[in-house]
Amino acid sequence: MKHFLGGLILSLLPGAILSQTGTEVYLFELAHTATGYEVSAPLNISDNEGYDNQPSFTKDGKAILFASTRNGQTDILWYNIETDTKKWITDTPGGEYSPLLMPDEKYISAVRLDPDGLQLLYKYSVKDGSYEPLFEDLVVGYYTWFSDNTVFSFVLGDPQTLRVLNINEKHTTILAENPGRSIHRIPSSKSISFIDKSDADTWIIKSITPGNENLIEVIAETLPQVEDMVWLDGETVLMGKESQLYVLNTQAKTKQWKLIADLSKHGVSGITRLAFNNGKLALVASGK
Repeated sequence: MKHFLGGLILSLLPGAILSQTGTEVYLFELAHTATGYEVSAPLNISDNEGYDNQPSFTKDGKAILFASTRNGQTDILWYNIETDTKKWITDTPGGEYSPLLMPDEKYISAVRLDPDGLQLLYKYSVKDGSYEPLFEDLVVGYYTWFSDNTVFSFVLGDPQTLRVLNINEKHTTILAENPGRSIHRIPSSKSISFIDKSDADTWIIKSITPGNENLIEVIAETLPQVEDMVWLDGETVLMGKESQLYVLNTQAKTKQWKLIADLSKHGVSGITRLAFNNGKLALVASGK
C-alpha cells in the first residue's frame, strides 16, 4: 500500500522522506494594478535541504505554516513574516503534512504519516504541540476547513473520493470521485472548489455548496495537467506551470488563462502548491 501526499508517493519504509525531491517555499508580493499583476520581492522562507511544502497562511496573514524536513522526517514550521523567524509546532514519531490553522485558531490540523503506515488527520495545539486524531478511520490526503466542524477532504481509496467530514458526529458523505489535491473555500462565497480529474486529459475546476451537495457546478478547465491553484478573490484563480504564473477570470464570457509573470529570473521553476493572503503569495518550487 502507498500513500499520496504533496504530489509525491510516500512509501511506508522508514526514512522515506529522504528520497523525496527537494522543494523550497518562496514568498512573493503579488499586487493587482491598473495594468495587470506585479509579482515582486522574492524570498526563500524555507532555505532548507530536502522537502519543504504545502504552505498555508494564518487567518491574519502574518504567518505561514508549512511542512519542512527535520532529522529525516517532516514537521510543521510556523514562519512569522514580520520578524522573519521560525518555530517548530510538531515533534512526533510521524511526519506531518498539509498544515492548516483551524477555524478556532487554537489548533493546527495536519495529515500525519506514522512509521507503521497509519495516515490520519490530526489536530495540534498551537500553545504546546499536544495532539489528537480528528478522524480515526479515514486516510485523508488533502483537505480544507469550511467551518469549525466541517472539513472537505480528498480521501484515499479505490477510487479516491471527495468527502465532507463532520468532525463532531464523525460522519462522512461522499461527494465525488477522482478529485485533485486542490480543495479551497471560494472567497466571498459559501462554496468550495475542487478539481475533477475523472478525465485524464482534461481536468475541471468545479464548485460545490454545503447543504446542496447534489449540485456540482463547472467553473473552468485547469491549465493542461496542472492541479495546484489558489483563489485571489471570489472570481480570479491563479495557477503555476513550470516557472510561469497564470490567472483566470472565472466570470468572463470567454475563460482564458493569462500569463502574468515568469519567475525564472528569480531562479524559480517547477511551481506546485500555492497560497495567497492579502497581497502575499507563497508557492512551492524546485529547491536544493
